[in-house]
Amino acid sequence: MPRGPPRKPKQSGHALWVGNLPPGTIVTDLKDHFAREATQDIESVFLISKSNCAFVNYKTEATCAAAMARFHDSRFQGVRLVCRLRRSTNNSPARDHPESSPNPISSTDQLPTLEDEPTSATDDQVEPEEPHRVEPIESSATTTTESKLNAPRVAEKFFVVKSLTVQDLELSVRNGIWTTQAHNEDALNKAYESAENVYLIFSANKSGEYFGYARMASPISEDASAALEWVPKVEAPIEEQDLPKAIPTPATEYAPKGRVIDDSARGTIFWEADNDEDDIAEVEEKEEPPRDTGLQDETSYADQAWGRPFRIEWVSTTRLPFYRTRGLRNLWNANREVKIARDGTELETNVGRRLVQMFHRYVSAPQLPNYPVGPTVHLPPGYPHLPHYS
Repeated sequence: MPRGPPRKPKQSGHALWVGNLPPGTIVTDLKDHFAREATQDIESVFLISKSNCAFVNYKTEATCAAAMARFHDSRFQGVRLVCRLRRSTNNSPARDHPESSPNPISSTDQLPTLEDEPTSATDDQVEPEEPHRVEPIESSATTTTESKLNAPRVAEKFFVVKSLTVQDLELSVRNGIWTTQAHNEDALNKAYESAENVYLIFSANKSGEYFGYARMASPISEDASAALEWVPKVEAPIEEQDLPKAIPTPATEYAPKGRVIDDSARGTIFWEADNDEDDIAEVEEKEEPPRDTGLQDETSYADQAWGRPFRIEWVSTTRLPFYRTRGLRNLWNANREVKIARDGTELETNVGRRLVQMFHRYVSAPQLPNYPVGPTVHLPPGYPHLPHYS
C-alpha cells in the first residue's frame, strides 16, 4: 500500500538538535547519554545517521534547556557534541482569504527527513492554534447549521504531499490509492467536502523535484474495512524485513524503559520512552479477549501506522524540479517558497493553481534530430546559414 511518512516519535515541542555524532552511532547509546539526569523527562531520540545528527525530545522547556547546558560541548564516544535548542513556534499566519479554511493542514508531524532540512527541530511539532470557541446561542443554532450546509463550495484546494520513496508514488500511479498521516485526514476530508476539486501535489524525499499531482477521488473513510476494499490485493507478500519493527528496551541506569522503532527500509529509526498511558493500554490489550476476524490486525496496522487509504486520480506525473518554482511563495506558510513544505501543507489557492499549471508547461522537450556534422551543416528551413571555421 503506498503511504506517506512513517509514524513519528513522541514529541512535546521541546527538542535538542545534536550534531557532530560519530559515524556508526547507535540510537540506544544516544538515549542513555541524553537521559542522564533526565530519566523521567526524556521522551524520544530520533537519529539521522546520514547527517550524523539527532533530535532529542524532552517533556518540558526547563528540562530541555538544562540538557542543552549539560550536553553542549560534552563528549560522546570521544567526539565533542554540538547542541542547539529548538523551540516550537507557530508559523501558520492568520489568513483572510475567502477560500481559506480556519485550520488548514500545517504538516505538523513530518519527521526531519524531508527534502528540505528543517530550520527548527520542532517546526514539525507545532500544533496549530486553536480557534476561539464561541458558545452558540440556542436560538441561532439552527441558523448556524443551515448556513454551513448551504455554504457555497469553493472551486479548488491544493495540498503538498510528501513520500519517503519514489517507489510508493509509482505504486500509487498504478493502483490509484494513497494513505496520509492520521493527523492530515480530518483537514483533507474537510477540504473534500468544501471544494469541487482537491489537488495533491506530490514529491519524494530528497528527490529535488515534484513527482506529479493528483485529484482526491474519494473522502478518507472512517470505516477502515470499507477503505481496505479499495486496496488491490498484493500478489507478493511484503518482505518481513521491510516492515517496521518495535524492539523493547529495558530500563537502564539512566534511561527509562521504551522501544526502538526500526523502519530502516524507509530510512527511519528512533527510540521513545514508555509512559503510564502506554502501560495501561498494553494491560488492557492483554486483558481483552482475542478476536479472530481476519481483518483486525490488518485494520489496526493501517490505522495506527499509516492512516486509512483513499482513492486519487493522477492528473500528471511530469517531473517538476524545485528550481523551476523559484520565486513562487506560499502566503499560507509564512510566505516561504513553495518547495519549503511538509507533508500536508496547504497552498494558497492562486499559488496552487500556478504550481499545477507548471506541470503542463514544462513537459519534456522532444529530442532534436541528429544533423550531420561536417564542412556544411544543413539546418532546418528558417535558420540562417552559419559560416564554417576550419
